[in-house]
Amino acid sequence: MAIRKGTGAGRAGTHAVLASRRRVQLLDALRASPTPMTVGELAALCELHVTTVRFHLDALTGAGLVSAEPERNPARGRPRRLYRALAPLEPGHADSGYQGLARVLAAHWAGADGGDPVGRAEAAGRAWALDDLTGTPGAPRSIEDAASTLTTLFAEMGFDPELESTSEEMRIRLHACPFESVARQSPNVVCALHLGLMRGVLDRLGAPETDNRLIPWETPQTCVAHLARR
Repeated sequence: MAIRKGTGAGRAGTHAVLASRRRVQLLDALRASPTPMTVGELAALCELHVTTVRFHLDALTGAGLVSAEPERNPARGRPRRLYRALAPLEPGHADSGYQGLARVLAAHWAGADGGDPVGRAEAAGRAWALDDLTGTPGAPRSIEDAASTLTTLFAEMGFDPELESTSEEMRIRLHACPFESVARQSPNVVCALHLGLMRGVLDRLGAPETDNRLIPWETPQTCVAHLARR
């Protein structure tokens, strides 16, 4: 299966950088600290390897979310690099161009008269799946295989998914949302669109017909897709 998408390095924005919950964890730690922190201090606090921390800090610095500066007046040896979280943008200026467009469209669609915006958004999501999925094998997929494919799709879209399995269902926990600011204002439209996309993918894969749901903010930080085994 192939997903048509634009994911060149030059197109990676802040939402892509923050699609990793490790980077969000490091950014939160820096924002909570009254003073700049070293790589070693962050690694110990977040229980991560220093190499992993350096990798994620490079991404956060490149996105303009974190600054790095040499330590002033080191006690001895080479000065250490100190990292500080930069102040977030004002709410009115935080959106990228397409986020702003999505916000306007979602608000207009949610308030449109004469019709069911949730149903239309889900139908649009299904159409999105049918239009953007190519090369899908013809053989029907098991619910486990379909959940794995969906997880890959969500990862490519920047949702930082985590696949979980129980005897009753498969769950895909979404730790990030590239449209979070829009979804929180118009969840009936944006979340229904993603539900339609999920169901369209399942249809395209020939997955067994089961109860499937997408629960927005099932926890304060995550949305969860539920796919019943039967």
